[in-house]
Amino acid sequence: MDFVAIDFETANSHRDSVCALGITVVEDNKIIEKRYWLIKPYPFRFDPINISIHGIREADVINEKEFDEVWPEIKPYLENKLVIAHNAAFDFSVLRKTLDLYGIDYPKLDYCCTLVASKLFYRYLNNYKLNTVNKHLGYKFKHHHAGEDATACANILINIVEELKINNINEIANLVGFKLGYLNNREYSPCSKVYSGVVSNRNDTYYGEDESSLSLSTTEFFKDKVVVFTGPLNSMSRIEATRLINNLGGITRSSVTKKTNIVITNTPNIENLSPEQMSNKLRTAMCYKGRGQEILIINEEDLENIIYGNIVI
Repeated sequence: MDFVAIDFETANSHRDSVCALGITVVEDNKIIEKRYWLIKPYPFRFDPINISIHGIREADVINEKEFDEVWPEIKPYLENKLVIAHNAAFDFSVLRKTLDLYGIDYPKLDYCCTLVASKLFYRYLNNYKLNTVNKHLGYKFKHHHAGEDATACANILINIVEELKINNINEIANLVGFKLGYLNNREYSPCSKVYSGVVSNRNDTYYGEDESSLSLSTTEFFKDKVVVFTGPLNSMSRIEATRLINNLGGITRSSVTKKTNIVITNTPNIENLSPEQMSNKLRTAMCYKGRGQEILIINEEDLENIIYGNIVI
């Protein structure tokens, strides 16, 4: 099957603040091309929370083109194509708002949301985030890099096509239980669930993940430690993360104090952030750490490695 996977990253809370775009082109169910653009947003403003998610900063895009300047390169990948995205409601909102910002007509296309498809086809998973589904499929990638996210999104539909042995997206949609969305002449219709259809055969060998897979060192790592989260996690919800830490003997709190032992952030490289780019909790933790308090600051990748016993910090 032929399709194009896309993923946007934004500089701030406004959907028209594109700072990166990844595109992965699939022909005959094989990846044939990958493209990645850094884009200078307008207005030129980055929020710390967005930086903490994707790691793109002002200095990375200051000399890049704005979206309207790169649109002539992008449009041929989308026009009259089947386009897919994971949580497409976000990505197509970003596309529409950004095109509106520059007064550019919408391309004509059909689209599929792999988040909607995953909720139906892999409904036995604990959640349907991009990295969760791809971990189930055995594919590793760098989450929140637009280029790698686009390829990870493509990987989901490639696997669905291979398992069902169907090369027609309309037939797949009918079998799995969703309807395609479309974009056309400033009209928009979302991809959405219609009914619960077939489920992946991988369900037969999926047993879920529980705390029995945790190492002894993990259970000791958080025991009696006061743990604070700052920023959203990509691999689990805050409720799930809080429950996990509490079950491992940790004590979760909502604010950083002199009693805090561990701060968990989704920011991969906090050493590159200025104080203004940090969250309030992270800035407070760094302040206490600078005064000699023993606070361990770990990112989400560190957390996953600790949970599965791969490293000891």
